[in-house]
Parts: sequence; structure tokens; C-alpha cells
Amino acid sequence: MNPDEVKVTYGEARYRIEISSVITTDGISITITGGEKPHVGGVALSVPRTSLGGGKVSCDTWVIPVPGHKDTEVAVPVAEMICRETRRTVSVAAGIHIDRAEEREIRILVENSLAAARLLMEQIDQLCEEQEACEDQDGRSDNEENDDA
Repeated sequence: MNPDEVKVTYGEARYRIEISSVITTDGISITITGGEKPHVGGVALSVPRTSLGGGKVSCDTWVIPVPGHKDTEVAVPVAEMICRETRRTVSVAAGIHIDRAEEREIRILVENSLAAARLLMEQIDQLCEEQEACEDQDGRSDNEENDDA
């Protein structure tokens, strides 16, 4: 299966968030940008696993912030949400900047990022329904069977 590219936006003007993603059967690569100066300010990588408390899906997450940036505060919750819901490995590179942002503006950007991520999740669900690519005939997610060495 060829990778699918999905782009979503949420918010307006300096609070607009853009998400672009590449969706494969084994993972999802996401870039979140927005504000007045899009950049790469941090990365989160989430890998699905069975929850320690039972049959639920959880994830392990590794975080790499660019020094002096707080963009992982957006990257981590988005990576973990999409990882848990899709049961796929998810990488998120995030970079959102507004000059002299007030606390209220930062909250708006974080909320808009999460809203954009929910829109992305809806698009991913729709792709899975159209392609029936999320589960094989045994009902397992594609990520459960890994042929990598």
C-alpha cells in the first residue's frame, strides 16, 4: 500500500494550526506548524503497547525538544492520542511560534493543535474505512505483525 498524505488546518490568523501527515500501514509521520513563525521546535515518538493494567492500548513516548523551545507540549499529547487510537507508531515534529505570546494565546494554540489532531484522526478513520487497511482478516491491526528484522 502506498502512503497517504493528509493535511488539516484549524483556527484562524495567528492561531491557525496546520498538520500535514504521511500515513503508512506501520506508522504515521506528522508535522504540526502554526503561528507567525513555523519551525521545528521538538519531536515526540510514540510506540503502541498493551497497557500494563490489561487489554487497553498505551504507548511509550520519547521526546526530543530543541533547547529553549516548548513545542513538545503539543507534540507529546498529539503523538500519544493518535498512537493509542490507531495502534501505530507515530512521530510528531512540532513548531508553533507567536512573538511575545501571552499565556492565553499559548492556551489557544495548544487547544487548536488538539482540535486539528482530532480532525486528522477523523480523516485517518475515514481512510481506514475506505481502504479497509487498518485491520487484516484476523482483526489485528497492521502494526501487530512486524516483519522488520
